[in-house]
Amino acid sequence: MIKLIHVVCPNPALDRTLFLKRFELNGVSRAADTRDLLGGKGFNVIRSYKETEEAPPYLIHTFLGGYTGQYLQALIKGEKVSSVVTDIQGTTRICSIVVDEHQQHAHLINEKGPSVTFAEAELYVERLFASVKAGDFVLFSGSLPEGLDADFYAKTIEVLERKGAKCVLDSSGSPLANGFQANPWLVKVNELEFFELIGQMPEKADADAVEQALRTLSCSSNFIVTLGGKGTIAKFENDLYKVALPTIDVKNATASGDIFLGGLTKSLYNGEPIEKALQTASLYSLSNCLYWYPNIERSDVEYYKSQINVTKLGGYSNEIITR
Repeated sequence: MIKLIHVVCPNPALDRTLFLKRFELNGVSRAADTRDLLGGKGFNVIRSYKETEEAPPYLIHTFLGGYTGQYLQALIKGEKVSSVVTDIQGTTRICSIVVDEHQQHAHLINEKGPSVTFAEAELYVERLFASVKAGDFVLFSGSLPEGLDADFYAKTIEVLERKGAKCVLDSSGSPLANGFQANPWLVKVNELEFFELIGQMPEKADADAVEQALRTLSCSSNFIVTLGGKGTIAKFENDLYKVALPTIDVKNATASGDIFLGGLTKSLYNGEPIEKALQTASLYSLSNCLYWYPNIERSDVEYYKSQINVTKLGGYSNEIITR
């Protein structure tokens, strides 16, 4: 039986990028171009799966409603996205990226999103539980809409981990804190979220502090701690790894963390070692930073491949594994 990657995306959006030659303060700004994309953290995750023709088998589980929901349904069909959509009464939100090409600035505006009813949430969970099998990956990605309790991820992870699934948590705030208590297979956070999660806040929350905390952390979950342009520290099966990145000119880092998670899980699903998975995830994430809107280009991945180092951290000797 074929194993799947399930992406739990409860708070999707229509991502609309508006390109302005110049933003006119207190005046009329006219968009020279616009670009509409499937949005929300879960849909950004699967960009990594669609980066090549050999995509892993996946299903994205989401809520959609209203006129924007209908539009996103059409995009899903047009892009041949494998999905399980639960219809809702509310209207799916629109998130806007306003690009000022003159100032070279990008401004992200996220709408709140609709409320989900108890019946809609119940149907969503029933469909998710019915489709997940032992050995499947299940990615819990992003914020929760109104109507879902802060322990929604935690309760769902508990059930699916008992079922034999590998649950991956990438959220923030209460959904992250509660979900972590359910002992997911892997947790992905940034450095500030990491220290808040473990209840420690060092004077300097840098890579060295993250490494030290991971060395002493008593926890069954694997950890990915992203450090922005400074790379990543990972704890995977009791080993530590550090990813070093080249310096680039960042246009817009929106969705980079989601694309990182997609690249990581795609590699792990394909049976690649964690070193290779971290390198692939970092390459996809880096490529995305070079564009105003969420995007991965194969030419970027090939160009920067030799410039990303993954180092296994152990004792006093560090071994560079990938170049």
